[in-house]
Amino acid sequence: MERIQKALEKARAQRQQTAADPMEPEHENKQVPGAAGSRATGLPVHIQYSQTNTVEVPEQVLEKNRVVAALKNHPQRDLFRVLRTKILHRMKKQGINSLAITSPTKKGGKSMVASNLAVSIAMEMNHTVMLVDLDLRNPSIHRYFGFETEQGLSDYLLDGMELPNLLVHPGIERLVILPAGKPVPQSSELLATPRMASLVADITTRYAERIILFDLPPLLHMDDALTFLPQVESSLLVVEEGGNTPAEVEQSLHLLEQANLLGTVYNKAEHIDHSPY
Repeated sequence: MERIQKALEKARAQRQQTAADPMEPEHENKQVPGAAGSRATGLPVHIQYSQTNTVEVPEQVLEKNRVVAALKNHPQRDLFRVLRTKILHRMKKQGINSLAITSPTKKGGKSMVASNLAVSIAMEMNHTVMLVDLDLRNPSIHRYFGFETEQGLSDYLLDGMELPNLLVHPGIERLVILPAGKPVPQSSELLATPRMASLVADITTRYAERIILFDLPPLLHMDDALTFLPQVESSLLVVEEGGNTPAEVEQSLHLLEQANLLGTVYNKAEHIDHSPY
């Protein structure tokens, strides 16, 4: 634990040294008419899901699958609310609305963090959220919300299915999920197609109040995440206690140097730590 923490602190110090120029990169602030309510008016955003498939997920399923941000009385709920506030503050400051969530290796808890962050942002009431499962080889987001799906992003990319037919509303207001669909072996090639680029451009600009979260595959041992990262505006790294070596953390931080890393989440057995990067 101590060695990993030192690796994170070293990378953060190096980034601060190279950021002597206070000028921040300019980002287009997307303001596209969409859902009712907005940050400008201060009114909650309300959505009517007329085309999206709706699945009511019982609270006991969410609790079993550790989606605790949806549980009002869960002791860990506030941890994700703090993470949400920090992430939204950085995104608003930069005028961006898309975030990729990844980890150094498998089983680091990235999909659990992505699911909880999506729920927490949706419950903030001023945003809608689309959670996209981009782990096309090992999809898991649908399992966190307790529904089965045979169709998803892979069907959109391979078979030309329409997006509205693939989205799932899990009964949590302002949240929709684009599941990965059936696992595919040629995942990195699909993520690099013009159809994927067109989808990203569409979903990130259609509604001004929408936050897009992409659950990416792990950074190391496959190229899917590196293939997709240039298409997204920011990133978040999830590190697991006891699951990642300091070398893996350092290598992951190096790979994310050009991916606008907003922070790191230290996923522990008992609680979640999050720190700026």
